[in-house]
Amino acid sequence: MISSSSFRYHVGIAGAGAFAEFLAGALAPLPSFHLAAVAGRTDEKRQRVIDAYRRRQAQAGDVREYREAEQLIVDPHVDIVILTTPPHLHAPLAERALEEGKHVLLEKPGGLTAEALRANIQLAARQNRALAVNLVLRYHPLAEAVKQLIHRALLGPVDYASLHNAAHRVAKGHWFWDERRSGGILIEHGVHFFEVGRDWFGEAVSAHGFALQETDGTRPRVGATVIHEGNGRRIPVHYYHGFTMDPAASESTHWDIHTKRGRIVLDGWIPTQLSVSGLVTDEEAACIDAWLDAIPTNPSADAIEQLQQAADRLLPPTEPSAAPRRPYERTVVLSDRHGWYEAIAQTRFLDFCRLIENPSWRILVTAEDAAADLALAEACTVTDKAVDPLDIR
Repeated sequence: MISSSSFRYHVGIAGAGAFAEFLAGALAPLPSFHLAAVAGRTDEKRQRVIDAYRRRQAQAGDVREYREAEQLIVDPHVDIVILTTPPHLHAPLAERALEEGKHVLLEKPGGLTAEALRANIQLAARQNRALAVNLVLRYHPLAEAVKQLIHRALLGPVDYASLHNAAHRVAKGHWFWDERRSGGILIEHGVHFFEVGRDWFGEAVSAHGFALQETDGTRPRVGATVIHEGNGRRIPVHYYHGFTMDPAASESTHWDIHTKRGRIVLDGWIPTQLSVSGLVTDEEAACIDAWLDAIPTNPSADAIEQLQQAADRLLPPTEPSAAPRRPYERTVVLSDRHGWYEAIAQTRFLDFCRLIENPSWRILVTAEDAAADLALAEACTVTDKAVDPLDIR
């Protein structure tokens, strides 16, 4: 159960890009969040972050500005450092912040290697500081709904799943394309979806990936095939990411999960639509309906808490497997995608605050989870050269 923090934290955001701007605005309404400092290379970028905060927080007060992240880290008035820098800086800056006695919330992936992230997890434990990576998708109620449908086997066991993520092409020259700084798409971006996959389907027992290189040297289309295992059942899952779309075209993110008796489809990078179909007994249908009815319809930082409480009350079907089954189909649609994005960012921050206040708190997505996601991304990342998966010569 995640609840609001009773403390107010002075937060410094190091890295003043677009995500820092979003995060400052999203967290501004929380009583536990006070933006104390921002670090960024230009006055303009720092000001955009500060303005996003002040638009949502009338009592903002002064926000200190630094050009370098290291200057913010040594600010004695900062309690929490949020690192939103490019990934190659995550591990060294987190290490510096932990040594300085700060709590650290990292933007994903948390480092370029799982080894580096695990070293900082160990350092955080020695320093008695909280450390987490900002993986937010499991805090979304539709992602939790899918988990419950799978784990309760309400449509039978999962046979196969796929993730298709089609995104706008990032501008040429951006650090995203420099894999020495980003780690590549599966490390920089794919960890979000590996985290969800591990939660739904179980840990990875085998994995391999591919990357298709274009004439400019970038590798905008990558994929991975992972065998997950949960409760003794192995599930093949294919993950595809393509950063190739025209800026005027609509992006799309689509999970397609096939089970013994049906199908679960989740749409949206920030999910907005969940469709469930298949053959179910009357009791299974009633259970699915009760579960889908419990999904909050309005963005809220306590949405995941509401859904977890509903899950605790939800009894599993008791009808024997021989009970007659009938077709079932239902779709849940959530509006206000941006509002939900802000809500899950808020929930993640509040969960992190609880970890600060209670080191034994079981945070929903642990730093160890993030390290496992990163290790899986590393295993699937093609590091020597781009390959065509059909080239078997």
